[in-house]
Amino acid sequence: MLWVITWVAFLLRVPNLAGQSLWRDEVDAIRFSNWSFEQLLASLLREGHNGPLFFLLLRPWRTLAGNSEFALRYPSALLGVLAVPLGYVLARQLGFSRRVGLLLSLLLTTSPYLIWYGQEAKMYTLLLVLVLLAFIAYLKALTPSPTLPPKERGSRKWGWWLVFVVATSLSFYTHILSPLMLVIYGLVAWLHPAQLRRHWRGWLVSMACLTLPYLPLALWQAALFFQDFESGHPFYPLDKQIFILLQLYSSGLVRFAGLTAIILFVFLLLCGLFLPGSGGRGQGSERTDASRLTFHVSRLTPHAPRLILAAWTLLPPLMVYLISLRVAVFEDRYLIYIVPAFYLLVALGLVLIRRYSRLLAGLGLGLLLAINLLGIWQQQRQPIKADFRAAGAYLAGQPQAPAMVMVQMPYLRHTLRYYYKGNYKILEGLWTNNGKTEAEVDTEMTALTADLSELWLVVSEEEAWDNRRLTRAWLDANAQLVEQAHFMRVDLYRYQFRPGIIESQSVGREIKPMKRN
Repeated sequence: MLWVITWVAFLLRVPNLAGQSLWRDEVDAIRFSNWSFEQLLASLLREGHNGPLFFLLLRPWRTLAGNSEFALRYPSALLGVLAVPLGYVLARQLGFSRRVGLLLSLLLTTSPYLIWYGQEAKMYTLLLVLVLLAFIAYLKALTPSPTLPPKERGSRKWGWWLVFVVATSLSFYTHILSPLMLVIYGLVAWLHPAQLRRHWRGWLVSMACLTLPYLPLALWQAALFFQDFESGHPFYPLDKQIFILLQLYSSGLVRFAGLTAIILFVFLLLCGLFLPGSGGRGQGSERTDASRLTFHVSRLTPHAPRLILAAWTLLPPLMVYLISLRVAVFEDRYLIYIVPAFYLLVALGLVLIRRYSRLLAGLGLGLLLAINLLGIWQQQRQPIKADFRAAGAYLAGQPQAPAMVMVQMPYLRHTLRYYYKGNYKILEGLWTNNGKTEAEVDTEMTALTADLSELWLVVSEEEAWDNRRLTRAWLDANAQLVEQAHFMRVDLYRYQFRPGIIESQSVGREIKPMKRN
């Protein structure tokens, strides 16, 4: 059954990999993977960079597969598929039944949120897989199988500690917020003091080894924390953060189901937390030979699995909120590694409800799958990312190739270059969100366009750069708009300058009020 679910995960992620245009972060993956190893390491000390590992891995892949949208996103899709069986293994390692593990795998497979990031050329599914692998190895190392001979048990234990250290260290260099998982690993050890006393050497050695790869990051993050800088992320109160995560985990990026999906998921999650029973192995028809079990969290401490899952779900967002009180860092995708804990509690809730009413549990599962599949369909059928692919095709189809293009906001010139490779010059749109006045805009735009007869303006994410639209207002007042085209989150405007209009308007006159859109 697990293999069937895994194949479904593959089929839900791979066929539509090129369905959406690349957005700027994905184009950045191409740019950063072209950097030298020294540049990527140096990026760890630069604001706005999350970790170099994904880009180091992407470079040889691009050499083999190319730079198409499908090729760039394929590794993320495969990693998203790999997360499905890893989630099942982790559920079993935590002491849950086979039914709970399969339900978790089904939720991971059909999650619109995970499918979205499984179709994006970024590091997020790599981060998810590394955290799942590290957690599995941690649990296996903390309690080796009692049926193995002592010598083999010891060698396997140290092997799992090694896997834990390597996977966790790699996660540090995949995303700078992954070290928050160390708190969860510490909680697991604290909840099982007998196991910790029995394996304290391996635990201490592994934790000591983790300080070596993390120390450079810790020193940089500590210095950055006390500096005043603009992170580029908005600040969200804790309740808003949690609401955003609930929306995304329950219905994906489109969020078509509103509060209905959130209420259903939260209800099942609360059932998983508080209904009597453990959902563990060895219950009813799911009784398993104890000789096959390697880790029994539920047998060691009855409520430990739920406490671990609750902490895994709630503590990372809480810590991100506390960090954001100083430096805003919240983005839902940065916390993608808490999704398995969230869905595992939901799966456990379904299994516990089934003890009271199979009909109710079946209805709940049917509603979950219906919401997930509708969310997938919504994400696949309508464009969500800025459609630079269509914008680039439109520019390429012009009878006269554009010679001068102004991009607002300027950083998106890299995305435009990916889709439109014509022989044109880029002008950077003016940044006015620093309080720039209309007079200053007039002076700068007059100088920029003094020798132009025509200008194409490409507008996307304008509010982040020019939220008063002063650049467009100046062009509307000083040039003639002769053509425009509109795509998802990308607008194109072609302006023509009448001969001499700029010179005549900029000499011996008061600046006219700009037209507002």
